[in-house]
Amino acid sequence: MVIQAGGACAIVVRPGGQPWEVLLRRLSPGTDYHCRQLDALASHVAYQRRGEERPR
Repeated sequence: MVIQAGGACAIVVRPGGQPWEVLLRRLSPGTDYHCRQLDALASHVAYQRRGEERPR
C-alpha cells in the first residue's frame, strides 16, 4: 500500500508494517488476485503477532 508519494519515488508499506521506498514507475495497480493475496498475508501477520495458530 502506498503511504506517501513525491517526485519520482513512493513509500509503500508491507502488511507487516515494514515501509520501503520504490520508484513510482515500478508500481502498478493491484489486480483482484493481488488484493486477495495482500488480505491473506495481512491476516497471517495478524495471527502471528497475536501468537495464535493459523486457521486451516
